[in-house]
Amino acid sequence: MKSILLIAVMVSLLVISPLFVAPTYSSGNSGNAYPASLIIAKVNPLVTCSATQLCPSFLDKAYGFDTLQGSGTTGSGQTIVIVDACGDPTISTDLQAFDKQWGLSNPTLNIVDVQGAPCSNPNWSIETSLDVEWAHVVAPSATIELLIAAKPSTTDLYGAWSYSLTNSLGNQISNSWGGSGGCGPTPTSLLKTATTDHVTILASAGDSLAWGQGTTQTQQSPADCKSVLTVGGTSLKVTSTGAYTSERVWHDTCSNGPCGTGGGYTSSSEPAYQSSVNIPDTFSALGKPDVSADADPATGVLVYNAGIWYVVGGTSLSCPLWAGFMADVNQIRVGNGFSAAGFVNSFLYKKVYGVNGGSALYGTNFHDITLGNNNIKKGDGWTATTGWDAASGLGTFIAPSLANTLGTSSGA
Repeated sequence: MKSILLIAVMVSLLVISPLFVAPTYSSGNSGNAYPASLIIAKVNPLVTCSATQLCPSFLDKAYGFDTLQGSGTTGSGQTIVIVDACGDPTISTDLQAFDKQWGLSNPTLNIVDVQGAPCSNPNWSIETSLDVEWAHVVAPSATIELLIAAKPSTTDLYGAWSYSLTNSLGNQISNSWGGSGGCGPTPTSLLKTATTDHVTILASAGDSLAWGQGTTQTQQSPADCKSVLTVGGTSLKVTSTGAYTSERVWHDTCSNGPCGTGGGYTSSSEPAYQSSVNIPDTFSALGKPDVSADADPATGVLVYNAGIWYVVGGTSLSCPLWAGFMADVNQIRVGNGFSAAGFVNSFLYKKVYGVNGGSALYGTNFHDITLGNNNIKKGDGWTATTGWDAASGLGTFIAPSLANTLGTSSGA
């Protein structure tokens, strides 16, 4: 869904890496899938955490995960399933080094090659490190099941969904990848099973800006599936100590042109959970993303991969952050005697957001993103407005309050 954005930093010099090329998604890409991370920088030696290269304590503080963890909500008893292709042959030692650097405990990490020996690819390797390390940051006690597809094809990647659901591995499945759109029969069938089994399937919205109706870009899958919790990207601004100050829609310039968060209106009809709350939708179509989190490489996170520290962004980051958050939510739900949240979209729109964003919960549970756009060119894309929009969805989590709402509501 995205490509990885790397910015090379040697001591204090920042250099755009030629490795990053923002992918586009045309019908010619059917059946192929692309990692969603943007590698922005190589950091040698590792430098101090800052507002432009976030470490765990900064991101935790900005979104309130430090408060959740301080109250004992750490994803305990939950399993986060992460689906990638090719994988990272050094992921176990990468995660151990990452945890040692930031004082985190090592989680249980299980690695499954779903279709046998996987391919090898450096972009997917960094994608895998990003997904595992940062889902772990926001749910540090959760078990991680890393499912590696043999090839970067939707057939193999959806095969990993099937493997997870068949074996009941976890109640949140993170997908930082995508390809050309059309939520076809295979993901649709698997999503029905996921809904029945109370499993939340999450997907990155992509890094190639606006897609779908009213734009020049084909919609991206599985982000375009109704029953997926689709995660867009923002640019997160924090203080020198990591405190939240503001966010805007992520929109940047990459080596081959504009890049930024995906989102738009799909070819599917608008579901009742969106039409009932009156989201802006002149197409009467399913709108995406549903939610967002930090994705801007310029406010990216530190990732350790094969002995090197990188600063990484893209909606590849925002997706595992939400997957880890759902593990936190489900820990609370289990403690209250509830089943896992599973298909949470309807509750988020109807109960947390409300008609025209009028629910009393909305302002306390979400940061509403009202600045920026995911336009490719003027008139082609969507601008952030008050309430839901096709650039940022409902917005970004205020983790303690949203986790409490989802964790204490039996109908979520």
